Amino acid sequence: MKKQKCFKRNSSKRNFGLGHQPGYAVKVALAQGYGENDHHNTRFTHHSRFEHCLVWLSKLDPPIRDLRKITLPHAIEYSKALASFVASGDMEVSYAQNLISTLNTVMRAVRRDQTIWLSPADAVGKRSYIRTTLPLATWDKVLDAVRLAEAMGNYRGAALVLLWRAFGMRFREAALADLHRMKAEADIYNAVRILEGTKGGFKSEDRRIPVESVQWQALDYALHSISGTGTCLIDTNNSLKEFLNRHANPLRSILKNVGIECPKDLRAENFIEIYERTSGQLAPLKQTGGFDREADSAGRGAVGHQGGHKRSTISSSYVGKRDRTNRGGEEVRQ
Repeated sequence: MKKQKCFKRNSSKRNFGLGHQPGYAVKVALAQGYGENDHHNTRFTHHSRFEHCLVWLSKLDPPIRDLRKITLPHAIEYSKALASFVASGDMEVSYAQNLISTLNTVMRAVRRDQTIWLSPADAVGKRSYIRTTLPLATWDKVLDAVRLAEAMGNYRGAALVLLWRAFGMRFREAALADLHRMKAEADIYNAVRILEGTKGGFKSEDRRIPVESVQWQALDYALHSISGTGTCLIDTNNSLKEFLNRHANPLRSILKNVGIECPKDLRAENFIEIYERTSGQLAPLKQTGGFDREADSAGRGAVGHQGGHKRSTISSSYVGKRDRTNRGGEEVRQ
């Protein structure tokens, strides 16, 4: 992001004196709160999510286009609208909670107080982190999605699909990955580190992904999709937001057309394979009854390690709930 102008807060001016447009004012407030040179991904995410709230506010009667006029009752009505979307199945509870969390963060950054704050779980409902359905992101479907993206001329989007599925990367990790560094590491070590675009800025030198046939193919495809002067999938003259709109967002409809519900299913399918290869047993999503708990722990540990998670419990959102019995049937404590 370009360096922001020096804005002084003034509650008597539109958007607290942070800019004429509320979207721009939010960007300035987040930069001042987090630091202009820090937390780029976090600021980008909150700014993007808050656009959903700004659209909702613009449809009120009268519309609200000044951040000073947003009140706690407005926030409550917004949460009720999100809760209705969740109840109708039009929105995942996790995304609705994220929107409320962003509202809290933005209002704190803009107002510099916590006058406007809601509990995400109380506002729109509690989320479950445990996956209960199979992702069904088989390689046949992945290749069908790649062909559809290519037919649209979206080669970088096709590369995203392959990186998500082959390496289990998150969106920003795949979009910002230094492909030349990864290629050099793969040539030497047959493994690569995931360093760019990591969640919360969390990097681990120990997070190494083995490079086998499918990883080589995905990496080679991604390298051929970028320009000669590029290092990652994002064009040298484009922002992350532009890349998201141009290359990533069109993939959602493509994935649905081939039977893959969402990009996260590509990551989940990769982790199920890792779990099963490490544990020597089917993922919990694929079976019922007793499990070898030691093997289960090893599989979950491998998923957490290669997925870049700080908490081992997150693996349940990819491979399913941990069973409470041994393979022999003896019930034990979790």
